[in-house]
Amino acid sequence: MNTKRLLLGIFLLLSFFVVLAIIFMPVFGNGKNGLEFADDFFNSLAKGSSNYMDEMRELSKGFVNVPLAAEINMDSHEKAQKTAALYKEAGAEVAVSGAVVKIKGDLGRILLKSIDDAEAMFLNQGGKLQAQYHYGAKEVLRNWWLSLIKLEKALKKQKKFKEAKATAAVRERAVEPGYNFFGITPASVGERVGLLTLMLVLYVIYTLWFGYGIYELFNGLGLGMEKPVAKKEV
Repeated sequence: MNTKRLLLGIFLLLSFFVVLAIIFMPVFGNGKNGLEFADDFFNSLAKGSSNYMDEMRELSKGFVNVPLAAEINMDSHEKAQKTAALYKEAGAEVAVSGAVVKIKGDLGRILLKSIDDAEAMFLNQGGKLQAQYHYGAKEVLRNWWLSLIKLEKALKKQKKFKEAKATAAVRERAVEPGYNFFGITPASVGERVGLLTLMLVLYVIYTLWFGYGIYELFNGLGLGMEKPVAKKEV
């Protein structure tokens, strides 16, 4: 045994777990623990670089005056009625039969409306959607997301692959970010580069801290890996 290395290993591991306990305490602002603070911080950076609304709007304008006629199954009558309200606001003619929504309208206008609603959520203005549709804003975007998936499949069956691709792009790059980043304040890496660098450096140090603690502990117990002594032939 090596008492000095053993004590160093014990100290490193004990201090590691003390810091870990502090990380899980709600002392990082607004009652958040360290993991919640870090999660919010990196989500803010991600949101700041995930705004493709204008790009998707330009894409959708290319499909204005492109006729759409499709049927989608929304799995329940209630969901079908709520989804029908979205397409009506986009100027489409809609009929609901059970869980099936029959849609006839302008594909470009429908996509543009879904982007407008997604952007409202992205900008944390969910109250606008709730006032317009009279149900929860996040549910509005879930219905957009699900209906666009089904609409994409219907367009592919009609061999309208270009239209289907545009529908998928709007869902992935407008509706999904609008839903996922709702309630998060965006930030750019340039504005928060100092804190970002500090957190990455601390992460590396903290990871090495644990590793060296284990290393010194086992070396102190005489369980370290050493080069074996070569046996000499007599």
